[in-house]
Amino acid sequence: MARECLRLERTLLHYGASRGQSLLLAVSGGADSTALTIILALLAPRQDWRPHVCTVHHGLRPEADAECAQVRHLCAALRLPHHVRHAPVRDMAREAGTGLEETARKARYVLLEEVRQQTGCHWLLTGHQREDLCEDQLMRLLRGTGWPALGGMSACDPERRLLRPFLHLSGKTLRQWLTDWGIPWSEDSSNNDPAFLRNRLRHSVLPLLEAENPAYGESVSRLWQLAQLDAGYWESTLDSALALTPWQQTENGITLPRALLRAHPPAVRLRLYLRALRRLNRRYGGQARAERLLALDDAWQNGRGNTRFQFPGGLVAVLRSGAVTFGIESFAFEKGKTRGGSTIPPGRK
Repeated sequence: MARECLRLERTLLHYGASRGQSLLLAVSGGADSTALTIILALLAPRQDWRPHVCTVHHGLRPEADAECAQVRHLCAALRLPHHVRHAPVRDMAREAGTGLEETARKARYVLLEEVRQQTGCHWLLTGHQREDLCEDQLMRLLRGTGWPALGGMSACDPERRLLRPFLHLSGKTLRQWLTDWGIPWSEDSSNNDPAFLRNRLRHSVLPLLEAENPAYGESVSRLWQLAQLDAGYWESTLDSALALTPWQQTENGITLPRALLRAHPPAVRLRLYLRALRRLNRRYGGQARAERLLALDDAWQNGRGNTRFQFPGGLVAVLRSGAVTFGIESFAFEKGKTRGGSTIPPGRK
């Protein structure tokens, strides 16, 4: 346990949690986040870290009040400041027309970021562990995510100031530590609800994979590591391509010129499309699936001009004169609009 705690310390230092910084821990009261709280409280004096704890109350389950109180008692015993934020998830989901799980996740990160800024914390830490990574890879595979994003969630997201230091540590190990220490934790009853895809994968699919390969979790970690290496390579490759032939960026869109696209093979073009969408996603949200990116590139290769493809988050891609322009949904042709990859003549609705 001591070795793993010290490895966690090295991980945090490696990703930028420097000595003397304030760190915000997202703690629900479950085993993973409870273990994160204990370990950071132990490590804090060594690095002069100043941990804060935040619990987001979603108002979805009757036991949530007791779980929040349990975290409060833990923080009091460890002398850590505890912040609580409430999110009316049911009302938010009803108004937005989105699922409870997606709405809760978005609301949670918005509130955690608010607390991080209010407390002056440099990083937000979550308790995501290896089983979460296993589920995330499977969910990305089902969505049709391309490589290297198929490797799963990142351990460090500098843009969001987010760290996941437990990402390669087994959740079973964390629960065993808490048991050995005599520290209780809460079990979220919604984690057993088969209405959520993540739960179906956790309780039905993952046990089958682990039965075939007891070291499946380790294989997932190796795949993640390879994906991180490849991601670094592709980022460098795209930087070099754009340095030679830059894209044109305006307030509402990004245009990849014909010369840029013609100079590179499909593998590079697909990642240029994805980078442009992600740049816009910071403002408009949404995720691009491989099937749409492939269809877009096929249309470009076949010279299908005056064509538009829709992407999540209200984003579109428009082909014109060998260039591809990405923008918000309100983007329109000068001579007509298009929908779903086929041209709509002017005047037709």
